Amino acid sequence: MAVAAEQEQQQFYLLLGNLLSPDNVVRKQAEETYENIPGQSKITFLLQAVRNTTVAEEARQMAAVLLRRLLSASFEEVYPTLPSEVQTAIKSELLVIIQLETQSSMRRKICDIVAELARNLIEIYMLRKP
Repeated sequence: MAVAAEQEQQQFYLLLGNLLSPDNVVRKQAEETYENIPGQSKITFLLQAVRNTTVAEEARQMAAVLLRRLLSASFEEVYPTLPSEVQTAIKSELLVIIQLETQSSMRRKICDIVAELARNLIEIYMLRKP
């Protein structure tokens, strides 16, 4: 099972590279493929791509931007459906990634992800308050 997950992640890295392609046909096909990935899987793949420092910097930055967009545009559909332990792991992982990140531009993008997640969580908390 771990081999299959690793292969899926490698395919996702290729997809990220194709999203950055100057070739319109390649990029459009990659965008369509990306849109068809379920939200919960996107979060996992994107977070792994952001965390993985062996991935090309451009791909990591693209993953960070896409993760922030996902949390911004589809938060209600994706994040609350995750098991609570996965939600906690995502929050913890993002904070660890910020601490370990050496590239300032990448660290800013990760902080943007954390800020978007916090904004959404605060909104949910304020709506639930009596």
